[in-house]
Amino acid sequence: MLEVYKGWDIRHNANAFIDEQTFVATSPDYDVDCDQDGFFVCGGIALYSETLDDLKAQIDGYIDASDELPTNHGS
Repeated sequence: MLEVYKGWDIRHNANAFIDEQTFVATSPDYDVDCDQDGFFVCGGIALYSETLDDLKAQIDGYIDASDELPTNHGS
């Protein structure tokens, strides 16, 4: 399953048998490593949740918190 919410890729966690979290969202600025061992997300922000609705709420919270961070404009 792949869904995009506010630019974030949401997938069902393929490693759910290892971790109680069942959904993972990756921020739009992620990078990937693709080699003989497979395809792995590296870089960017990852959020995890047991439910899709909670994950979307976490994304909203992350975006809201990021909007409140001061930016450095070289001054």
